[in-house]
Amino acid sequence: MRTMQILNSKHRIGVSTAVCLGWEAGPGASADLVAAAVDALNDMGNIVSQQCFANPEALSQGKITAYALALIRLRECAGAAGFERLMKACDALAVTVSLLIEDRSRACSGKCASLTRFVAHAQVMIQMSIDGAKHDAPPPGIRTASSRESWRKPDVRHA
Repeated sequence: MRTMQILNSKHRIGVSTAVCLGWEAGPGASADLVAAAVDALNDMGNIVSQQCFANPEALSQGKITAYALALIRLRECAGAAGFERLMKACDALAVTVSLLIEDRSRACSGKCASLTRFVAHAQVMIQMSIDGAKHDAPPPGIRTASSRESWRKPDVRHA
C-alpha cells in the first residue's frame, strides 16, 4: 500500500523518487520542492479567499473537501521539502478540517477564521524556513570548522 501512496504523491506533486522514499531535504530544500509547497499553499489561499469562509452558513461540503485536499497536498509538499514545523501544523489543522467534513453544521466563524489564518501562518513558516537556510549556509570562500580541521597540522610532540 505504501508503494502506491508513494507513486500517487510523486505523480501529484512532481517530486523525485528519492524524496518520496523518505529522504528529507531539510533547511536547504531545493527550489522545486519549495515551489511545490508554495503552489499548494496558494491553492489553499484561493479557497479561503471565497466569501463562504467569511460566512460559515454558506460553507459547502465541496469547499470543505477542497480545503482538505489542498491541506493534504501542502502537507505532502512540506514533508518532501523537509519543513517539519509546517507538517506538524498541517496535522494539527487536519483535526478541525476532519470535524467539518464529518458535520458541516459544526462550522462557526471561529473555525472558518482559523482555516483562513492558517494560510497566512503557513506562508510565514515557509518564508522562515527559506530565510533560515540562507543564514545557515556559510558565505562562499569561508571554511567551516570541519573543513579547517582538515587543514590543521597534526599535533606531533617530541619527547
